[in-house]
Amino acid sequence: MPAEFYAFGEILWDCLPSGKHAGGAPFNVAAHLAQIGVSSALISCVGRDPLGEEILEVAGHKRVNVEFVTRARIGLPTGTVIVTLDEQRNATYELVKPKALDAVSKARAFIYGSLAGRSPYNLEQLDRLLDVTGPMKFFDVNLRPPFVDPPMVMDLAKRADVLKLNDGEVGQLAHWVRTGESIPETPRDNASIARDCQTLAEATGVYCVCVTRAEEGAALWDRGSLTTAAAPHVEVKDTVGAGDAFMAGLMVGLTRGIDHQRVLEIACRLGAYVASHYGATPLLPPELTQPLR
Repeated sequence: MPAEFYAFGEILWDCLPSGKHAGGAPFNVAAHLAQIGVSSALISCVGRDPLGEEILEVAGHKRVNVEFVTRARIGLPTGTVIVTLDEQRNATYELVKPKALDAVSKARAFIYGSLAGRSPYNLEQLDRLLDVTGPMKFFDVNLRPPFVDPPMVMDLAKRADVLKLNDGEVGQLAHWVRTGESIPETPRDNASIARDCQTLAEATGVYCVCVTRAEEGAALWDRGSLTTAAAPHVEVKDTVGAGDAFMAGLMVGLTRGIDHQRVLEIACRLGAYVASHYGATPLLPPELTQPLR
């Protein structure tokens, strides 16, 4: 049977101080969707190597459909990421090349991110997928150096129904739209977030924009109306995958027509729970997923 949700992009190994964990934002979202109780499938690629075999086994254990995960040509290993944490336990990433994730192919319908678009081949596949009508399309913006390409990001954003990005990214993109300069800016209050969302909406034609604000929670701007929710206070172990858990909650909530305030509160709790654990896809307790079932 076809899955309810599809994620397009990378599946790889996050090499954290706490150990090796299966990761990649699209995979993380698919794994969290499966835990929430909806069927999810990943459209990706892994190497013909032991790491590829192992990561597909992990995906199966997490109930992620890997029917559309292809195997890379010989010589392209499964992707890995060296992850380090700063004093606030935030993650930075060093992408290891060559990567099977740059050979992503075949898809259906979905969530997609800007990192998957850095390969011309992936962009070609993504363009075909975005022509599919019917599914709600969520675009997860990720302005991670050195893969910061505002024109490409804005082009991909125009194909979405919902944009999700953090407060620094919404400020940076809005500043680029206004001035043509890509200078990082972080909105500090609801008024500036709403203003930046309005700027992006007018530039892309997408009128539902979700902005995550780390420990301050999140905001959802929908045609001029801004809804906010606070994040639960937790002891952060690492932030890897927290945004992906948030995205999974957001996707299920919005596609089911749940009230925006409720959606944000649920998504913030999911993100906070993952941040309080090591690795991107810890087992979610039933009390967090039940409101979305």
